[in-house]
Amino acid sequence: MISFFRKIRQELLKANTFTRYLAYALGEILLVVIGILIALQVNNWNENRKVDAAQFNLLSNFMVDLMADSVLLKDYESDLSAVMQTHKQLFMSGKGILSYSEIENPQLIRGSIRYHSITLSNHPNIGTQVMDDEIINEILDYYQFLARVDNSYLQYDNVVKETVRPYLAKNLALNPDYLFDNEKEEKSPLDLDQFAKVILQDDFGQVLFEANLKAAETMEFFEELESRNFALRNLIKKKVS
Repeated sequence: MISFFRKIRQELLKANTFTRYLAYALGEILLVVIGILIALQVNNWNENRKVDAAQFNLLSNFMVDLMADSVLLKDYESDLSAVMQTHKQLFMSGKGILSYSEIENPQLIRGSIRYHSITLSNHPNIGTQVMDDEIINEILDYYQFLARVDNSYLQYDNVVKETVRPYLAKNLALNPDYLFDNEKEEKSPLDLDQFAKVILQDDFGQVLFEANLKAAETMEFFEELESRNFALRNLIKKKVS
């Protein structure tokens, strides 16, 4: 093809037809420019495909972790609900409304939950990596809410560790045999006989109040987070599908 155009150019020069040669030269330049533009377009298309593929992989992995968090949230809610049910039963028993023997899991008074976000742990900087503005804004809002959830959970966990457990220890309501007996599966971490006396004390109601208040606040945050998690997953699905 190149030799063909070279031959035409030489013939035009020999014929001394400058105008025709100029038109030919301009046409040849135009063809070269078009070729360059096509090459650039193809290159840009290839680069865009790479970017799109990278974004798809990034958001797909993000979605997997969001889904994992949604499953864990249901577990957290279930565990926290059991704790709050114990709080209620302890209160009713202390008031004489419920028999002490009817309290299903009294040991949950000293238990906490191990909350964490897989999504945040695995994608701490995703806001700087995603290219879709709408998704970025929703992720940033989601992460800001995660910070509020974490703060609420830490307050609840702190009450359990810094208020409830020391109170139980001070009132001799813990059962050392639970740790040092080989058959601890059949025992409770509480000295149940002593604990039955503790729940009748006036100051126990104060401890129970604070523990239940923080548990209820954390439960509300978990439920709202579950809703936001679902909404964010739906948005990403629409964008990448």
